[in-house]
Amino acid sequence: MEVSGRKECDNNQTTYQGRQRRILCQPCECEGDTIEAVAFCETCKEFICSPCLKVHRKLAISKNHVIKYKNEMPISGKMKKDPCTEMCSVHPTEIIKFYCEDHNYVRCGDCMVLSHKTCSVKLVNDVSDNYDTSEEFVQIKKKIETLLRRISSDQSDIVNNIKASDEMREKIIKDIYIFRQEINEYLDNAETDLLKRIDQLTSKQVSQLGHMQREFESMETEMREYQDKMSKNSDKINQLFVKAKFAHEKIEACQNSTEALASKCEIEIFDFVKSEVLEKLVTGKLPFGIINKKKQKLRTHSKKSMTDVQRLLLKRFDACRSIKDTKSGFITKMKLISCDELLIVDYGNYCLKLLNVEDNELTCILKTDGKPWDVTAINLGLFAVILVNTGKILFVNKSKGISKSHSIKVRHDCRGIDYRNGVLVVSFDSPACVQLLDMKGKLMNEFDIEKHCPWPYYIASCNDDNESFVVSNVFETTLFEFTVDGKVKNKIKSNGLKSPRQLVMTHDGTVIVCCGGISDRLIMVTPNTREVHPIAVKGVKSPLCFAISDDLTRMFIYDKSNKDIKVFDIN
Repeated sequence: MEVSGRKECDNNQTTYQGRQRRILCQPCECEGDTIEAVAFCETCKEFICSPCLKVHRKLAISKNHVIKYKNEMPISGKMKKDPCTEMCSVHPTEIIKFYCEDHNYVRCGDCMVLSHKTCSVKLVNDVSDNYDTSEEFVQIKKKIETLLRRISSDQSDIVNNIKASDEMREKIIKDIYIFRQEINEYLDNAETDLLKRIDQLTSKQVSQLGHMQREFESMETEMREYQDKMSKNSDKINQLFVKAKFAHEKIEACQNSTEALASKCEIEIFDFVKSEVLEKLVTGKLPFGIINKKKQKLRTHSKKSMTDVQRLLLKRFDACRSIKDTKSGFITKMKLISCDELLIVDYGNYCLKLLNVEDNELTCILKTDGKPWDVTAINLGLFAVILVNTGKILFVNKSKGISKSHSIKVRHDCRGIDYRNGVLVVSFDSPACVQLLDMKGKLMNEFDIEKHCPWPYYIASCNDDNESFVVSNVFETTLFEFTVDGKVKNKIKSNGLKSPRQLVMTHDGTVIVCCGGISDRLIMVTPNTREVHPIAVKGVKSPLCFAISDDLTRMFIYDKSNKDIKVFDIN
């Protein structure tokens, strides 16, 4: 019996020792060492060897951890080899090891006792199996990636807006300088005109007085001659008599002339009266201009391509009709000029309309003295509009609505217009040509495109350097890309390009075309390859023109069939 008992004890010890030899110290194993574990930390969920245990007991952060020795150690060695070491932000000495299912929180034991004691709480170790392949983890990673892209995009937008702000500052300084030069030029011309006028008035008066003076001088000379003759003939009585009689006759004539001249001997008095307006400007120290400011939402410049986006119809509204309209509306161009304002060119009613797209309300209607066709943005507050039948480009200000600024004369039959880097690019028909103009209408360059593209109703510059232009041949199935010297760079022909009208060039060089002869779609021409692809826009029967936001998130399409504007969300 004694032997048997002893054997039993030896077997138990052997079993324990064998079990221990199968379990290694996890911290040492991570370092590549194979040292046998002698204890298990319940708090860290780790097997540890004797040296590691001593260190574990000395560290302030782990000296109060629960330790299991020998037979108390877990039998299985299948414990997680990556125990959580994240410390609680509320209780800095406690490790986060609990999960509250009710609130979807991970917290330390103290947090759970204090704030989640009525909740369903589990150990992180018990619920984390295979979490790295779970749907929740996949979605969290996707959300992080999406957020990082958004942050990167927003940072890029901030950089772009800083650049735009610097450009705006330079432009305003330039505008102030130009206005100052205009004021100086005006004052110089006004001063010259006044000096010329006073010279004219005084010189005429001086001329008349000079003539009178010469007549007096002539009479004075004649009288002195008679006086001298009578003095010389004082001893010749007969001669003296005759000379005296002649002098008497002349004296009477001179007296009459003197009286006549004396009656005219007067002058007009002139003085300078200051301009009340300018005097008030100077004495009142009034500014010759102000810096107008308006809050505007941050525009994001997304790098998404139109090739991989979906379009969702958000809403529709009828902005073509107003109580002031006298004819049926015919919209030839739309331009999104701010985050919530759409500028509409109503060719049928000879007017421009400003639509608040958030409130779905027309806020301003501006009548034009010609048929407006196309519009382009010069800057955030100035736009250029083609007036087809008058041969003019009308400049429109954006300030508390829209208002006329000035106009420049161009050739008749003007159609399309675009603006890039200080240059107006204008297309004409009958005969067809493209002109490059400066902001005062001075012709910089012109090239004939009649034999290639006789109906260039819309035009878009391909880049900021104006090196090439895409023109829509509206009564054909073609687009043409011309170089700046009029050579054909690309001829884009497709049955999908039926009656190509308005063009928009996106940031990546993609050309988006509105084709009036095809329903439920717009056309996209890819950059570089110039391949033609359809863009589906369900519910649009007869698209005539469109506008797209700079960040490619919203699209506005005018549907001629029911004369409404449909708003699409692009995602």
